[in-house]
Amino acid sequence: MGKKKKTKRNLRPLAFIGGIALTLAVVYSITKPPEYVEPVAPATGKLLETRPVMSSAFYTGKVAEAYRIAAEIPKVIDSQFCYCYCKKNHQHKTLLTCFTSKHGSNCDTCINEVLHAYQLYKQGKTLDEIVAAIDKKFYRPYKPQRL
Repeated sequence: MGKKKKTKRNLRPLAFIGGIALTLAVVYSITKPPEYVEPVAPATGKLLETRPVMSSAFYTGKVAEAYRIAAEIPKVIDSQFCYCYCKKNHQHKTLLTCFTSKHGSNCDTCINEVLHAYQLYKQGKTLDEIVAAIDKKFYRPYKPQRL
């Protein structure tokens, strides 16, 4: 007895499996979550925003706490990208910029980023770990503001 010839019939299951794999790869590439953007400031601890943080005495509650934290750990907050996209919408440098004006008091995204960064800081996370965690938690695709 000799070798069996490969027929088109024997190759059909392989072609079918290959087609399914290709379809799954295309679907995954379309539906996977978008990659998040690089932080606006590398986690070097050098301040990009040099203006002072507004006093927390002007505010109460979570807002006052966020301003107090921004003043307490400016290098950490300055290393964060602000996911309210104020860099595009208001030409802010970093998350710290939001707290050099009233902007931070009116923005839940800014406040929550600062509060979360502070929790991570208190847990002893490094600056790089804090930046990565904030990016992972707060990233959302940019949507231009409508006028």
